Amino acid sequence: MENKKKIYRRTELALVAIVLLVCTAILVIMCTDSKRQAMEGIRHMSSGWYYMENGQKNMVTFPAKIIAREGENLVLYNDGITAEDAGSIVTTEGAQYNPVIRMNDQIIYQYNDSSFRRNTQMKAKLNCDGVIPANTRGGTLTLTYSSPDRGYFEISGIYMGTGSAVTMYHVVESMPAFIVAVCFILLGIIAVLIAGYLSCRQMPDARFLDVALFLFMCGIWLVTDSSLIQTYSSNADIISVVSFYTFMLLAVPMLHFAQRIGNMKKYRILELGIYLFYFNAGIQGILNYFGIFEFVDMLFFTHILLVIWVFVSAFLLCKEYRENPGRELKMVATAYGVVSASGILALLLYWMLEISYYDVIFEIGILVFLVIVIADTVINMAGNVRYLMEQQTYERLSSEDWMTGMPNRAPFENMLTEIQNQASRYQDILLIFMDINHLRRVNEESGRAAGDELIITMARCIMEIFGTQGKCYRIGGDEFAVIVFNPEKDAELFLAEMDREIYSFNKNSRHRLTVARGYSLIRDEDGNLKTISEWKYEADEALYQNKRKGGRTGGSL
Repeated sequence: MENKKKIYRRTELALVAIVLLVCTAILVIMCTDSKRQAMEGIRHMSSGWYYMENGQKNMVTFPAKIIAREGENLVLYNDGITAEDAGSIVTTEGAQYNPVIRMNDQIIYQYNDSSFRRNTQMKAKLNCDGVIPANTRGGTLTLTYSSPDRGYFEISGIYMGTGSAVTMYHVVESMPAFIVAVCFILLGIIAVLIAGYLSCRQMPDARFLDVALFLFMCGIWLVTDSSLIQTYSSNADIISVVSFYTFMLLAVPMLHFAQRIGNMKKYRILELGIYLFYFNAGIQGILNYFGIFEFVDMLFFTHILLVIWVFVSAFLLCKEYRENPGRELKMVATAYGVVSASGILALLLYWMLEISYYDVIFEIGILVFLVIVIADTVINMAGNVRYLMEQQTYERLSSEDWMTGMPNRAPFENMLTEIQNQASRYQDILLIFMDINHLRRVNEESGRAAGDELIITMARCIMEIFGTQGKCYRIGGDEFAVIVFNPEKDAELFLAEMDREIYSFNKNSRHRLTVARGYSLIRDEDGNLKTISEWKYEADEALYQNKRKGGRTGGSL
């Protein structure tokens, strides 16, 4: 058992490592190749820039970090623009500095907050694109930056190219987020399919629906929060609202997930957390609608709420594991802890360093979470499926005669119970009891192999005549029963066919097979239903009478 546990743990770790490496390799290859192709159509304006200080030119090479002078804007100049650049797009990041791009003192781009105000981290994702006028014959390109939050301007780079080339560059820059979003959505679909499969296998696990909803919401959040959508969408404000609501409710499916781990449902405080997140989203929506506060001003409260409930969930999971230690609970709790820790780290980077790529940390945590959960589930599912198959095999063997493959007495008695409740639905039901004559003598004189041969032959004869007409059972060592619903012909005709089958066997067999039979119909001559006891007794009595005659003829109604 201990070795199996070690194998499971190593298998899970291997799956986690392999999936992470494959996903990372694919993502790096795709993005690197796409970025190389996109860069072929644009020019990186890394040099030729300067700003004036005390009447002197200070040359700047991008990327650059430039100290801000208190109360002054940063104005960068580039005198290298020629007539060949007319109609080109100048693009840069840095919307957090409220940039203004001018060509020969003509404004070609100016950042303005729309009706949906953004904070520094959100602005940092935006692309600032200006079109150099088509009639330009050359001159000076000017970029003006203002309002740094940290006492310096940090500018990654400035590019120039055709409209299509710059657009492709922005697409490639946003490609990792879109690829991850697509992966999340696909994995969400897989989680739904797994939930459906487990339900069909009588092993329902609602956690996969929680995971699927969480993944769909993550995918929506990544897409709506991406620089490409925020920059190019004509409904950027609406998209930003969708992004905020998605983020505010992101914890809800995870709290539902936590409730379904082990016996976590008993902690009602998790239910309170779910209501609080809904309440938070509703209150922020109302306050924003009436202009009291904007979403960006209340974002901090959502983050505080997330941190609190991450710690609450982690504490409860640890408590549950101490009370009920187990491999599955440990793995799922570990996965939950990874995604929670990555979320907290992302929030710390968001507020302390004000970086715009904080979501990458969270995405990595989500990926690790998924790999652990899915790997653990696959292993558990394999064990559960094996267990179910063993159970089904056991149930089949417990209700099936091992020698003939016929159902045994237990299914026969169950069928009689069903008939007792539903007999009125049928015009008539025929019950036939059969008994192999002198089976014990054959076993004693010729051996058990000979007796087994007669039993198997008897079963084959019964199935040949009644297999398509009714239900056949071996209810004892040498005893068989047949039930025919709404028989299409007289019982004596069935028995005559049975005689012919037995006769065919006896012509070529060393051991003679003779059978006693007795039957009864569930309705009497007036069409009234008999009780099950009466019905069985008549068939059994007819069998006994037939046995006294040597088993050569059928019984009477």
